[in-house]
Amino acid sequence: MESDKKRFHDHSQAREYDRKAAGSDFRVRLTPMLLEALEIRGPEWVLDLAAGTGRFARPVANHLEGGRVVGLDEALAMLRVALEQNEKEPIPGFLPAAGAAETFPFRAGVFDRAFTALALHHFGHPSLILREVRRVLKPDGSFVIVDPVVPPARDSLDKAVHELINEIFRHGHGEHFHYYSTADIEELLTGAGFRAVRSNLCVMSVDQDGMEGVPTGRHWLEVAEQIRQAAPEMRRRFEEKYFRYEKKDDIVHVRGNFTLALVSGRNQ
Repeated sequence: MESDKKRFHDHSQAREYDRKAAGSDFRVRLTPMLLEALEIRGPEWVLDLAAGTGRFARPVANHLEGGRVVGLDEALAMLRVALEQNEKEPIPGFLPAAGAAETFPFRAGVFDRAFTALALHHFGHPSLILREVRRVLKPDGSFVIVDPVVPPARDSLDKAVHELINEIFRHGHGEHFHYYSTADIEELLTGAGFRAVRSNLCVMSVDQDGMEGVPTGRHWLEVAEQIRQAAPEMRRRFEEKYFRYEKKDDIVHVRGNFTLALVSGRNQ
């Protein structure tokens, strides 16, 4: 199976990713929450880490009133699509930058704000990356992480289900894939030297045919199918905490919840 990393470096698939992102109701719901969490004050410099095709950079840039959004991504195909969209409908003050997440091509203390949206679960070295974010932020600068999260583990069965989910996702998304809980993300922030400020949840309840609009939806179906082959108690816990599905011919009906967290920290 082709990994996400390879797909993100393919121009045609980057364009398809952007097409789906443009029609995502989930992203529309997340945008005002992201803007509120960033607490932008005037013409600031904002780092969009793993910016992709710039779908979150656009509303942030529109909110800056003269500032700049620097979109950093190591996938040139994604940045190319962002530039194509920028040519059609300019993103005010948007500056794309190619570079690895572990070593930013910026000097220390240049950004007022930073955020990463729907990317943390792909990072291979999150602690190192968060320290880099802190390095390039000004004193008292803020950093917001937006990412799908798993429910907090209340027992060993929850932990086993969580571990199996990540194991299955890694087959299609690469060896570093990992979904965190909100508490895990807060721990990453504080471990990198940030002061945890706030956490908000955005719950997407679905009762629909197919996985359209659900982040990594088709891979969640793969998870559900493999969970069905696991022990009965794991299947029951998965359906209780995540979702259940029914398949009739080629139609898959899904009912359950998918949760994203917005977790912010402040540079100390």
